[in-house]
Amino acid sequence: MAGAITIHHRMEDASVQRLCVRPGATVTVILPSRPGGWPPPHSSSPMLATVTGTAVDPDGSVRVTARAARTGAATVTWGTEGAEFFTLHLDVAAHQVP
Repeated sequence: MAGAITIHHRMEDASVQRLCVRPGATVTVILPSRPGGWPPPHSSSPMLATVTGTAVDPDGSVRVTARAARTGAATVTWGTEGAEFFTLHLDVAAHQVP
């Protein structure tokens, strides 16, 4: 996918999601409100997937935007290694992958 993509994650959804995008795509992840809030996201490869913005909505949900900068694979994770709350695997491809 190219352009802008929005993922609405619910607490009952799988804690790992995978998405294939093209370079330059922006992905916005909307996470529901949770007690204690969400830990800050971190990218496994900031040169490939850069977190460009984080905001908290009035209802307590968190909106995080990441930009796919170049081809390759990276993850954006909320939580620490071994205690991840949510992980987005981004596969960034120069062409459409079937």
